[in-house]
Parts: sequence; structure tokens; C-alpha cells
Amino acid sequence: MIGIISVRFVMVMGLALLSGCAPVYLHHPETGKTVKCGPYFEDPASDDSARLLKRGCIDGYERQGYDQINGG
Repeated sequence: MIGIISVRFVMVMGLALLSGCAPVYLHHPETGKTVKCGPYFEDPASDDSARLLKRGCIDGYERQGYDQINGG
């Protein structure tokens, strides 16, 4: 029983790590400040809340004049 639980736990944690979204960095050309959105981790069994959080973070900084440094 304990072995089965451990295997399931490892599998679930592995899926959670694999489905994580890499952080997105943004840079403000006038102030020189760099900020980071994420990483946000998705639960494969849930909705796309992590994707929406990431998009909201990026959009908020872009409205303030930031440009993405890396892909998102």
C-alpha cells in the first residue's frame, strides 16, 4: 500500500513539474527595471488558471510600458 502511494505521489509531482510554465521577463526601456511574471504551475486536472494568471501579469506590465525579453 505504501509503495503504491509513493509511486502515485511521484507521478503526480512529476506531472506538476512538467506542466509548469517558465517565467517571462519584461524590461522597461525608460527606467531600466526588469520584472518577472511566473513561473505559474498548472494542475493537469484543473482549468487554465495558471495561463490566465501569467497572461494577466504580462498584460499589466505591458500597459505600464514594459517589453517582453523572452518568449511567453
